[in-house]
Amino acid sequence: MIGLISKNWTIRWRLTIWNAVVLAVIGVAFSAMMLAMVHRHLIARADSALVDEIRELIEEINFYPDTVDLGQQLAKRYYVHFDYHFQVLAEDGRPLFRSRFLTYIQLPVPATPGELRGQVLQDLALPNLGPHRLLTMAMRDSKSRPMLLQVLRSRVALDQEFQSYIWMVLTLGPLAVVAAVGAGYVLARKALAPIEKIAATAERISAETLSERVDVPNPYDELGRLSATLNRTFDRLQRSLDEMRQFTADAAHELRSPLAVMRTEAEVALRSARSVEEYRHVIEINLEETTRLAAVVDQLLTLSRHDAGTEIDLHDEVPLDALLADVADKFRTVAQEKWLTFEVAPLPSWNVEGDDIRLSQLFFNLLDNAIKYTPRGGHVAIKAEANGKLARFIIEDTGIGIPAEHLPHLFKRFYRVDHSRNRAFGGTGLGLAICKSIVESHHGQIEVNSQPNLGTRFTVTFPGKP
Repeated sequence: MIGLISKNWTIRWRLTIWNAVVLAVIGVAFSAMMLAMVHRHLIARADSALVDEIRELIEEINFYPDTVDLGQQLAKRYYVHFDYHFQVLAEDGRPLFRSRFLTYIQLPVPATPGELRGQVLQDLALPNLGPHRLLTMAMRDSKSRPMLLQVLRSRVALDQEFQSYIWMVLTLGPLAVVAAVGAGYVLARKALAPIEKIAATAERISAETLSERVDVPNPYDELGRLSATLNRTFDRLQRSLDEMRQFTADAAHELRSPLAVMRTEAEVALRSARSVEEYRHVIEINLEETTRLAAVVDQLLTLSRHDAGTEIDLHDEVPLDALLADVADKFRTVAQEKWLTFEVAPLPSWNVEGDDIRLSQLFFNLLDNAIKYTPRGGHVAIKAEANGKLARFIIEDTGIGIPAEHLPHLFKRFYRVDHSRNRAFGGTGLGLAICKSIVESHHGQIEVNSQPNLGTRFTVTFPGKP
């Protein structure tokens, strides 16, 4: 039953039922303990009354040392004595006195008067008379003759009183369970009302209304933390959606420009007959734009693979010092052609877990930018230092630099400091974004420091081991 409720019912009803079940179990346990205590109290009270009666009987016997007329003297007071019935036996078992009620009733004797020690309490079920409580006690009269005293009382009144308590519990118990169900439902509804409000707000939020947020009335309780977590999730979704929209718009713009150039050149060439040189010029322009378009597409594909995590496994041991030295050798000729001072400081031995092709692409992009944006006669340097479990690789130049307001956006996709300058150098605005993606996929960090007309420094930090 509970399993069925747990699977198919709402949380409100599940909380209500569980609350009622728990309260019912507690109520049953409490009622059982209470009834047991009441029963013991009633029995103790009845036994105490029997003890009081037998003590009075002892005092009365002590007034009559002669056992001959003892029965006659006791009969005056105890022959009929409320609902208590008495019996006095001599040492040989001969009855010295009996109440009228016991005239034809034989009471059990636990032991002889000389052998019995203390008080003996027992329950009796007399035929046609119902349950009774019997107290047996031994004594010696003034002449040290042992006697056995017994007092009997019906348990009907005691049992009826105890049954009244049982009926009271059985009557109030279901009412308490019904009240618990009602109170539990109200409390569960009140407790879950903020969750329903959160769910309603979350359902209203879509791609068009991502700016809406869940109210956080109390940020310190569980529901407040849930609301804050949802709001942070919506913030991340909104940022991702905005970035995706911006990326889509930038990509469309970047792809549209070469396509527009190619289309314009083709349309102009087809308007009239052209010479071979003119057709050759159109083909060269289209080839140049096609090459640029292919570069953009390749870089977009690389970024999409990075984002999707579909790149090859990054668990090879890659010696970064040797890899960076190989990449640097490819730029020595280019640096010499621009009359640049190209310095490669001694690199410490350092291994990282990763992919050598992607790491080569990282340093290739950074060195290409350094040489590309450094005027003739400038200086490009590669340095590195290892400290503990981290190694820093520095690529710096004395190039044209980057204004401070552009530095926070430098690693964004399609971001350009100067569109005309980047187009002149053949940039697409994706190189540094790819660099950041490669560094982060290798659990590293990349930083940039730059000043206009003084140069730029890129610092790449990788965890690893020497």
